[in-house]
Amino acid sequence: MKRPFALPRVLGVLSLLVCCASFSLQASPTTNLSLVGQGKMSWLFFDLYQARFYSVDGRYNANQYPQALSLRYQRNIDKEDLVEATITEWQRLGIDWKTSWQQQLAAFWPSVSKGDELALRVEANGVSRFYFNNSELTEISDPAFGPAFLAIWLSPNSRNPGLTRQLKGN
Repeated sequence: MKRPFALPRVLGVLSLLVCCASFSLQASPTTNLSLVGQGKMSWLFFDLYQARFYSVDGRYNANQYPQALSLRYQRNIDKEDLVEATITEWQRLGIDWKTSWQQQLAAFWPSVSKGDELALRVEANGVSRFYFNNSELTEISDPAFGPAFLAIWLSPNSRNPGLTRQLKGN
């Protein structure tokens, strides 16, 4: 016996596939952004991570958002060490950071393993979104957070000026 053609079922499956595909594109921190520059951070003889910086037009413009920074880790690092290193860099750079930022990072950042990617996307409206392996972790609505976090890598006084130049496309 022949089955009637199930056009509604086929259209339903196609709609579901399109919906899922668009959701996965939205989960990427670099959607609609172009690579500006990349480089690696090493400490002594150890590679810590590969960094990539993205902007709308593929050029570094300090206050033109959205922007994204992704870090692909080359070593296992505990989340407590990631949070502590972030606070240490803010202090070293003289950035006026808030204890609420530290609490938020400690609450949602994971420990990372070799190959993991942690990324931040700062939107034009000031909202910052963190991603872990292309899955959104959380957002921070404080518009001062994103520029403060990006300054760790993009400030002229960053710990690694060579990496900063590479990320800015120089």
